[in-house]
Amino acid sequence: MRVRVWGPVLALTLLVSGCSAVTLRGTAEPGLSVAPATPAQAPTTTTPTTTTTVPVTTTTEAPPPDFQPAIKNAVAAVPDGHVAVAVWDTVTSTMVGTYRDTAQYYTESVVKLLIGLDVLDHGGDASKVAEMLSRSDDATASAFWGEYGTNSIVTTMAAKIGLSATVPPHNPKYWGDSRTTAADLVRVYRYILTVAPAAERAVIIPALTAATQHGADGNDQWFGIPDAVGKTTSWAVKQGWGCCEPSWVLNTTGLVGKHDRYIVVLLVAFTSGDGDGDTIPSGHAAEVTAAARALVSDAAQ
Repeated sequence: MRVRVWGPVLALTLLVSGCSAVTLRGTAEPGLSVAPATPAQAPTTTTPTTTTTVPVTTTTEAPPPDFQPAIKNAVAAVPDGHVAVAVWDTVTSTMVGTYRDTAQYYTESVVKLLIGLDVLDHGGDASKVAEMLSRSDDATASAFWGEYGTNSIVTTMAAKIGLSATVPPHNPKYWGDSRTTAADLVRVYRYILTVAPAAERAVIIPALTAATQHGADGNDQWFGIPDAVGKTTSWAVKQGWGCCEPSWVLNTTGLVGKHDRYIVVLLVAFTSGDGDGDTIPSGHAAEVTAAARALVSDAAQ
């Protein structure tokens, strides 16, 4: 995590690293929409060259639980932040729970998913991609970012995957300032699971499954989904964290449950400030984990 500072969800009623600046402001209605403090400039055109298609799978697995009560509890667990949630069921190919899923948030290190995909598309070093993802290594991400085209990485992958609201940073120096939505991150994971070449999937998914407890910057990156799920079921995550305009962003995203049944995305932009800008505040991490735990118990089934 670099603090520009920048560096490198849910009551799992389911069971189911990257730092930059952030501020979200404005709501059309409480709990319905937010916009980043830095005016988000949505792309004027986004013409996907590849459409993500996920076939409906016939299965005897139990239908997904009703996630809305869990999402309500997850939002309540973060009283001092703006929350966005999206949960996708890979078995039924349906979005089973959302909250502010079209509001833009800073990606922080979650953008490393797009960096990794682009590098692999160009035949880059797979072992370095895996390390960048599992340890949320900012140095490796920055090297890739410069080598493979900075902002064009985001625009190229957004068009390829079909992301409607994912845009690169205003300042190309800061990849963590890219912006995205919970809904778009679900599309990223769907692409990785079902559309990306098998060789790329074989690099990315194991790296997310092997996410280390501490990122390359020393921060504990097991807040949110990993701490909420524990050893009760499988998980594979890409986390993101950053500070400080005026406070922290903590993003926990990934796959939860047997056979990666659920894609879970929880994005949080805190409105209160605490911490020194380099270390994730323990209180913020605890809130995100509580929110994830609220969701996770359902997803783990």
